[in-house]
Amino acid sequence: GVPVFFVLSGFLITYLMLREQEGIGSFSVLRFYTRRALRIWPLYFLVLLFGFVLFPLLRSLVESGPYQETASALYYVLFLSNFDQIRSHALPYGVGLGPTWSISVEEQFYLAWPLLLVLFPRRRFLAPIGMVLLVALILSPLMELPREHTLFSMIYLSVGAAFGYASFYHEEIVARLTRTSDLVPLGVAVAMVAAMYLTTEIRAYFLIPVIGALVAYLVVHQCFTRGFDLSRIPVLERTGKYTYGLYMYHSICIFAVHVLFHDMLAVPDSAFLVVLAQPLLALLLSGLAAYGSYRW
Repeated sequence: GVPVFFVLSGFLITYLMLREQEGIGSFSVLRFYTRRALRIWPLYFLVLLFGFVLFPLLRSLVESGPYQETASALYYVLFLSNFDQIRSHALPYGVGLGPTWSISVEEQFYLAWPLLLVLFPRRRFLAPIGMVLLVALILSPLMELPREHTLFSMIYLSVGAAFGYASFYHEEIVARLTRTSDLVPLGVAVAMVAAMYLTTEIRAYFLIPVIGALVAYLVVHQCFTRGFDLSRIPVLERTGKYTYGLYMYHSICIFAVHVLFHDMLAVPDSAFLVVLAQPLLALLLSGLAAYGSYRW
């Protein structure tokens, strides 16, 4: 899911920045930073509070052994948790902290991307998009960068940005390319899943831009399609507002459900419990938490 998230983010942020710059004749970096901070920071720091403070306290109530956290709180507060996880070669012990690496990458992207637009406004913005993509494609395999590294993630983000740029300035061409039979995006989706699976089995850097392009095609297809449009499915359209919360809360809720069944209720493992009951309850709790934090 993270590659999809990065590609979609690169696409949307680039498209929206260009629309603002062309629409009103200028682009406000300060307004952009403010909007992103209000959207990301409250929930992000709430998860940090749980992982670094509340979880150790709760654990101390049920376990007497020493608590050893591998994560550095400073890295996480500064949105550098991806580099902290690379440094420690391990996920943090605190529940909820693991998924924050991708949010840190996003924040680093949000910090730099609007500044590039100011330096290369309007149609000239294609130049830094291409340069960033080229550098990421060359250095990622050369340095054997892990997926958590910002430069590696910039492959996905800049591919999405390139499609966002093309969709804004060459809308008719992109629309014609994506208004195809519904079998085409289905085939693209199958190819995307297959490529993602291959990257889990082998260290194939050459597949990363391919995955990015396949994901970007599906994003653009949904923007311009006259056929199968996922936004017509009410549940999916409404759920889109809560995806950030679902992502941030899911590991905490999975842990809570595990504690409930195994430690509090002492329910023995079974196929029904592991495959159906626990995942569904964790999903329900994640959804409720995401809905609550979005509304309030």
